[in-house]
Amino acid sequence: MKVTLLATVVAVFGMAGSVAAQDIVEEAKKDLVIYAGPQTDWRGPTSSPKPEAGKKIAYISNDENNDASRAWGVAIQEAGSKIGWEVTIIDGKATPVGWINAFNQAIALGVDGIVTSADAASLQEPIGEAVAKNIPIVGIHAAALPGPNEELHLFTNIQQDPREIGKAQADWVIVDSGGKGKVVVTSHNEFAIAEAKSRATEARIKECPDCEVVEYVSSPIAEVAQRQPQLVISWIQKYGTPLYVTAVADYTLDFQVPALRSAGVEAGDIKLVGADGQRSAYERIRSGEFQAVTVSEPVEMQAYQAVDEINRAIQGEAPSDFVQAPYLVTPDNVDAEGGDQNAFVPTNDYKAKYLELWGVEG
Repeated sequence: MKVTLLATVVAVFGMAGSVAAQDIVEEAKKDLVIYAGPQTDWRGPTSSPKPEAGKKIAYISNDENNDASRAWGVAIQEAGSKIGWEVTIIDGKATPVGWINAFNQAIALGVDGIVTSADAASLQEPIGEAVAKNIPIVGIHAAALPGPNEELHLFTNIQQDPREIGKAQADWVIVDSGGKGKVVVTSHNEFAIAEAKSRATEARIKECPDCEVVEYVSSPIAEVAQRQPQLVISWIQKYGTPLYVTAVADYTLDFQVPALRSAGVEAGDIKLVGADGQRSAYERIRSGEFQAVTVSEPVEMQAYQAVDEINRAIQGEAPSDFVQAPYLVTPDNVDAEGGDQNAFVPTNDYKAKYLELWGVEG
């Protein structure tokens, strides 16, 4: 009787665990319909002060070798030219020392505002100096979360919510693995946004009863070329396959893929899950070579928003509080929403919307 009762209890708890695992897979499937769906609705501001021509702003790039950082600067220059602004791009060269030097250069230029994609927490002294001179600072991926940040002296920080990006990555792994994914979560925690994103991925994977985060790894982004080739091979050796590896930036995967290729790893044995939506990521997803998905950033739209936010700051108005929802790029939608240009370009007519708000012709 005792044996029968024990067996019954074990069976009931086992069945409950199975139901819980299936529930999270079904929940994640519903999430993916939204994350990977059309981006046609304009959810941005509906009014804005008219810009004054002749302003000078600087864009301090985290690293001009990074696709997204470079593309933000190009688009900020384009948007600035539409309203008669002069935009200077300064390369921070991917290090705190480089970022500080770039800030000092921008301040010396006497600019009216600064946009930066460098980590604001590492730059409080030069940011404080700029704010003391009434130079407003707008971040792009410069802090852990989007929106105004008084503590870091940012008028606002522009980005998708990294917690949602991390959740989108995890949901895809949960669905693709049938709720049984074995995952290495990687990050570059010298950036607050990277840690927020990766920790959200880790937390969501851990909600999946039969999934496992086998390792959480943070390494400096400035050292990806040296570290990532060896690391990705070591994970396969330690944990076996199939294996999922998530990254906070597609840039990391640029150095993992050649190592996997050289080692003769089969594409289906390891699936790389990226973020940012670099050109190389779209190409890999399209070809089916190791990278399965990315959560893509609307880089050009964020640049137009940065110019709008700086204009609001200069004119003493509040930030717009606009936050674009994450967009998951998969093999099924890789050519949609700008994917045919290897970028996330939402079909919400954002350029025309901003130009209309600014009262200028396209």
